[in-house]
Amino acid sequence: MAAEKAKKVRRSRRVDLKCELGFSSDEIEGEAHVTNISTGGCRAESEVNVAVGLQFVVLLHLPAQSPLKIERAAVRWVKDNAFGLSFMLFLPSERAKLQKYLDTLT
Repeated sequence: MAAEKAKKVRRSRRVDLKCELGFSSDEIEGEAHVTNISTGGCRAESEVNVAVGLQFVVLLHLPAQSPLKIERAAVRWVKDNAFGLSFMLFLPSERAKLQKYLDTLT
């Protein structure tokens, strides 16, 4: 019997969005281009090599908005120069700003 890869169900709907983010930790820092986002995470592309499991502080630069600070985001997958971030910890007020912004796009 072949093992089937379980399909993961997203908690939040992803929205296509082009914006920038900065990320930093004790080990690494850099910038990335976001290609899609939800209140739970995003897909980004960067020239900086990251690895699954790394955790960062992220500054998210949404168009025409002040930067949002995500206190802890974790790299969940990496493929070439693209990677997925899970937003693990950020203030409810910052999450609410992100949700409000995303609501304007749908």
